[in-house]
Amino acid sequence: MDLVERIQDAAAGEDFGPEAVQAVLNAALAEGADWLDPRYVDRGGEDWRLHPLYRAPDRSLSVLAAVFRPGVVCPAHDHGSWAVIGIYRGRERETRYRLDGEPARPLVDRVLINPAGTVTVVPEGTIHTVEALDGLDAVSIHVYGTDIVTQRRRAVDLDTGAVSVFQPDFASTVDQ
Repeated sequence: MDLVERIQDAAAGEDFGPEAVQAVLNAALAEGADWLDPRYVDRGGEDWRLHPLYRAPDRSLSVLAAVFRPGVVCPAHDHGSWAVIGIYRGRERETRYRLDGEPARPLVDRVLINPAGTVTVVPEGTIHTVEALDGLDAVSIHVYGTDIVTQRRRAVDLDTGAVSVFQPDFASTVDQ
């Protein structure tokens, strides 16, 4: 199965967006096979690792695999676009926040517990954190409506509400 080709086919459609990607990821994860290349389920001893799988030449789409060590919470951040996240292995807690008040403070809006096979849409502007649960690495497939490697994103300090640039490291980049 070539997930990237399926997503590219969906992107060629008139109604392309997060719902079309959600359908593709739901179908791929429902197959239940261990189809992801083993190098993309390795975090290399780091707390978390992001593996770009595809970047569209026009920067309108990107796909990556993310691997999180249990108990590590990534910084609160947004994506600068919509995202669709499918849990390939393990279980994740995703906490979404809303900014409230003046000055704006992040408040928990929603907590999702996402087991393997779950696919969620993260609307543009959503601020969230992700954490692997159950003592196992969590592996997830992320599809974005932008080139996530170059996209400017926000990190939000959960204590103060201070906003900074979020630019995580990526394990490697792909040519496309």
